[in-house]
Amino acid sequence: MDQQNRVGIRDIARAAGVSEATVDRVLHARPNVRPATAERVLRAAAECRYLSEAQLEKLLRRDRLRLAVLLPGTANPFIRQMNEELRRWSQVRDRGARIHSFLMESMNPATTALSLRRLGRKSDAIAFFGVDHPDVRDEVDSLTAQGKQVVTLISDITGSTRRAFIGIDNLAAGRTAAFLLAATAPASGGELAVIAATRHYRAHVERELGFQELIQRDHPQLSFAGMIEGQDDPLINMRMTLSLLERYPDLRGIYNVGGSSQGIAMALRRTGRAGQVRLIGHGLGPDTRALLQEGVMMAVFTQRSQTLFEVLLDQLYSDRAPPPLPMQIVFPTNLPAA
Repeated sequence: MDQQNRVGIRDIARAAGVSEATVDRVLHARPNVRPATAERVLRAAAECRYLSEAQLEKLLRRDRLRLAVLLPGTANPFIRQMNEELRRWSQVRDRGARIHSFLMESMNPATTALSLRRLGRKSDAIAFFGVDHPDVRDEVDSLTAQGKQVVTLISDITGSTRRAFIGIDNLAAGRTAAFLLAATAPASGGELAVIAATRHYRAHVERELGFQELIQRDHPQLSFAGMIEGQDDPLINMRMTLSLLERYPDLRGIYNVGGSSQGIAMALRRTGRAGQVRLIGHGLGPDTRALLQEGVMMAVFTQRSQTLFEVLLDQLYSDRAPPPLPMQIVFPTNLPAA
């Protein structure tokens, strides 16, 4: 491992007789590199001890790993957009793994465990949006005992033998949301609320915990109105937000730790409180982009989908757990081009 850390892309490029840009494309499994060139780069990486012989064998073998990616088929536009991006991205790859993605039409733990079991029969590796439940953990442990690689995406599970978690630091995301909402709340105080999809998503629980931690520690003038579960359904989110606004007339901010922020926005518009009650959410997509442009949302926390995909593929050939993904904060003032 120490030797690998000392070897860089420049050394591999020199050994393979190619540019550093070509080495970077090969090591990150990006397209537009001829197979013969990619093989030369990989062999040079092994000779430089950047890759082990086992890693080289996996990367060069014609029978590529079969990777199944399982995402929740909710009304969350960001997740559906990510699934489409993954399918397009996987079509232009030329090595590493054969990727098949699936949308699971349920957040139910038993359904998740059954889907993992079925996919595990015909896959070498499985990556899935974690549902934190004993039935799911048992199935993950069974798959890893069979030699399958299991990785959680975006939301982790507790106490399993999964290989790695790939996602942002969700506790930090919650603290950041609390910091932003507290900074824009009036000095007189008020209430802040959290809306989640389900407490079976550890990411949502961690975001809430980070949020509460900072509010309770640094902002005694603000009170926490609690977390409600909207199943990432826009109509449920709308009804729950209407109820929140009625019960808490001093509600100052809402942190949506899940998706379907458009439902929350409908309630804010209907009551004439859009822009007055600050809204922060996750996942930059067409819906949240429009809400930022309209001034209904204050900020959106997101991450680059392609970075997640690249880290996922790298993880299949790495023994080291990856660091948290970089979290981007998008405001109406820094919206990237569509």
